[in-house]
Amino acid sequence: MSSASFSLLTLNSWKCDGHYAQRMGLLAQGLIDLAPHVVALQEAFVAEDGSEDSAQQMAAATGLRAKQALARPKLRSLAGREVASFSGQAVLTGLPLERVVNVALPSSEADGGRLAQVVQLRVGVHAVTVANVHLSHLRGDAGDALRQRQLQALLEHLHQNRPASLTLVCGDFNDPLDALALRGFSSAPWHLQDSFERVGHDREPTCLDASGNGQVLDHVLVVPSLSRATVRVEAAATVLRFDRPDARGITPSDHSGLQVTFRLS
Repeated sequence: MSSASFSLLTLNSWKCDGHYAQRMGLLAQGLIDLAPHVVALQEAFVAEDGSEDSAQQMAAATGLRAKQALARPKLRSLAGREVASFSGQAVLTGLPLERVVNVALPSSEADGGRLAQVVQLRVGVHAVTVANVHLSHLRGDAGDALRQRQLQALLEHLHQNRPASLTLVCGDFNDPLDALALRGFSSAPWHLQDSFERVGHDREPTCLDASGNGQVLDHVLVVPSLSRATVRVEAAATVLRFDRPDARGITPSDHSGLQVTFRLS
């Protein structure tokens, strides 16, 4: 089977919070400069009246196509007004898209509805499945149990499909990989692998908690049991950093992004 490579960038894009218009300008320019083949956004903001749409704005700037999973409808504050809106997931790509499925995940009234956006792409002769997730933000035992159930439900859904050349789960997991909710998934039967670890890179914080402590909540994970190709991680980097504001003190998001390049053979 012939070799092919592609890069994926994942970012929690922070809804419409902060300096939204300025942030979207920084994000658009960052995506143009980084030129990923696939972009997975969480907290992608969409106003019901069509006045704002983060993913479509990024698509217009980059020339990529956007597929959205609208979720978590509520009123949100934008530029001093309350806007009926969604905060869901979006995948942008110029690669051929073969399938897009939104998977309802276990949820709770305290957390609202959570979806996984699952897309199948074609990279050369290879089918690549990307699951774009934003797991529960709830803390404590209830939050741990919910995140564990959400990831388990997603992996069971992916297992029902025929294995792709590469299967990835990426996004904002709201936990480090060694947390109680996630640590068991690195062993049988899933054996999830951190793409940064595969290339020998230490992880850097991707956001701050309420006390200003760095946290590693965002991940790009390889699912070996659902990947048929020989997969090599060629590069992995923390990008669009939350801790490197511009001269105005603005960053693209309150999270950093992750960009990973894969080669399949």
